[in-house]
Parts: sequence; C-alpha cells; structure tokens
Amino acid sequence: MHNAKANDILKTLVESVEKNGIQADKCIAPLQEARQFALNENDPLVTRALRLAWQHIESNDTFDAPLAEEIETAEDNFIYFLSLCIKSDNEINRTELREMTNALQAMA
Repeated sequence: MHNAKANDILKTLVESVEKNGIQADKCIAPLQEARQFALNENDPLVTRALRLAWQHIESNDTFDAPLAEEIETAEDNFIYFLSLCIKSDNEINRTELREMTNALQAMA
C-alpha cells in the first residue's frame, strides 16, 4: 500500500498478533480501516484481500486458511498475509497475495 497511515495500521496489527495472537475483536476493525485506504488508492487486490481476511476471521475466530505452505501457525500465516499487504507494490508479493486471496475466496 502507498499510504503510510494504512501501513502503520497493519504494522500495529502485526505487533498485536505477535503479542496476543489472533483475536477477532482486535483484528477486524484495523482490517476494515486499512481497507478504506486501499479503496481510496484504487487497489482492488488489496481491498478484496483485506475484506476476505476480516470476513474469514469473523467467521472462524482465526486465520486458519491453508495459504502459505511453509508457515505452520495461524498467527504466522496472518502476519505473512499482512506483510504482503504492506508491501503490495512488489509484483512478487502481489502474485502471492492474489493466490492467498483466491484461496480465501474459495473457502468462503
């Protein structure tokens, strides 16, 4: 994402997850707030990814989507997902984010 405030929101969320794990009541609002910035940036990939992430957490109280093969815990998987959103300007990250988003969509 281009917006520094949006990236700060996601980085703060990463810190929260590292410290407290995935807690739906603490994850959903920051994802929704960051999504607004992605909407304003006209970035449909990140916009969709953030929406699907919060909907998945809301429905499952975790981020248990089988997305990144080498990552074992839901927390690490979610942190990896957030890092892709933060650095979504990188084309390789966008490709991985697209794959993760497609997997989340298939689970919905």
